[in-house]
Amino acid sequence: MSLVLDRPLAVGSAPGKLILFGEHAVVYGQTAIAAAVGLRSTVSLWHHDGPTHIRNSSFDDFRLRRAVSMALPAHGIAVDIGSELPPGRGMGSSASIAVAMVRAAAALAGEQPEREALFERSLALERIFHGTPSGVDNAVALSGGLLRFRRGPPLELEPLELAQPLHLVVLDSGSPGSTAELVAAVRAARPRVDRVLDAIGRLAEQATGLLDDHKALGNAMNDAQAMLVLLGVSTPRLSELCSLARDAGALGAKLSGAGGGGVVVALAEPDTVPAILAAAGRREVPAFALQLPIPSASPEPT
Repeated sequence: MSLVLDRPLAVGSAPGKLILFGEHAVVYGQTAIAAAVGLRSTVSLWHHDGPTHIRNSSFDDFRLRRAVSMALPAHGIAVDIGSELPPGRGMGSSASIAVAMVRAAAALAGEQPEREALFERSLALERIFHGTPSGVDNAVALSGGLLRFRRGPPLELEPLELAQPLHLVVLDSGSPGSTAELVAAVRAARPRVDRVLDAIGRLAEQATGLLDDHKALGNAMNDAQAMLVLLGVSTPRLSELCSLARDAGALGAKLSGAGGGGVVVALAEPDTVPAILAAAGRREVPAFALQLPIPSASPEPT
């Protein structure tokens, strides 16, 4: 009787994220607010007679191959990696894959590590992609939901509750941004930009108390975008998309992620979401609506 291996040995999955407040400042111990989104990455591990290798992937990258070699045994595994998240758009695609990979690796080894251990393992993989990440992307990919994050020490992770949903529209600039390069550029600009980084962090902390006052939260997003422009990480295209969303009725709009490209996130009332999407469509800007919290972005058990 022959054995047919038609099922993976192990599977791991994790959501992507959007940063609502705190970009770049979070790298230096300031507060950030981030949310999981309903787009996910999945890593499937299959039996393979030979060296471990990536068999199928939604994108190819030498850093991805390094992450596989760090996370998995050197022999016996074929790796399939799929992601619904566009790379380089500030939506946490690499952290999502890193978390999915360490979950799959733990399942393969028959382990049930604590969340803290999964966080550290996935952060080690994320460093391959981004050098000195803050960890906020990994924290959201592991925990799901809406979080207040501060890297510390000590690390602070606080789930945030919403009395009423947040309605967001995400607009894609069409251009990728390099998190590693932008983080390095901000670091090189210190201490000249430290006052801006401090202001971004203070605004993120204040925003934790504005989550149910959507008008005030939208104004805070506009203020955050102005600070990110001062920091030098926005682009004319990102500013243009913020204006497009506001002109169509958004309460506030800002870039989300490291900048230099990627996406803009706009806060809207439910009845203005269609108008923002229509305005984006007229300009041929890829855009989609989402609501927080997103049940489909809940984390896997650890």
